[in-house]
Amino acid sequence: MALDPATVLKRGVTRRCPVCGHRRIFRRWLWMASHCPRCAFHFNRVPGHWLGSWFLNVLVTQGVVVLILVVVGAATWPDVPVMAMTIAAGAAAVLVPLAFFPFARTIWVAIELAMRPLELDEGVAPGFELEPDIASLRAEAATAGRGRGDATGR
Repeated sequence: MALDPATVLKRGVTRRCPVCGHRRIFRRWLWMASHCPRCAFHFNRVPGHWLGSWFLNVLVTQGVVVLILVVVGAATWPDVPVMAMTIAAGAAAVLVPLAFFPFARTIWVAIELAMRPLELDEGVAPGFELEPDIASLRAEAATAGRGRGDATGR
């Protein structure tokens, strides 16, 4: 199913389902549902899926810590308050991953969906499937089935 990548990414940044835009996909700040309650899209599409979200969270956290170190160091040079800078960077290293966690998850789901669009058999609720996409996917599946010698040709 072809979804507009810009829309998918915008939904990810705003902690919404990338397929339908539903907002209530987190039960609590750190607990994400396994699928969207509205369109039934399964967020964990492949084994190891959340590794990308973890990487995104680490990347943002390290960026914030480095930014704190550079800004405080540059603003207070030559008398850099090492202890205050260390405490601020340490606090950011603990708090940023917790604050960014749900955003990292939904952004990663959106990135992954933009890179690998939905397949016909992924079980998204019928109201969220696009009919032209379904027709083209069925035609591709039938062509691929005949090319492999598959007798089903569905």
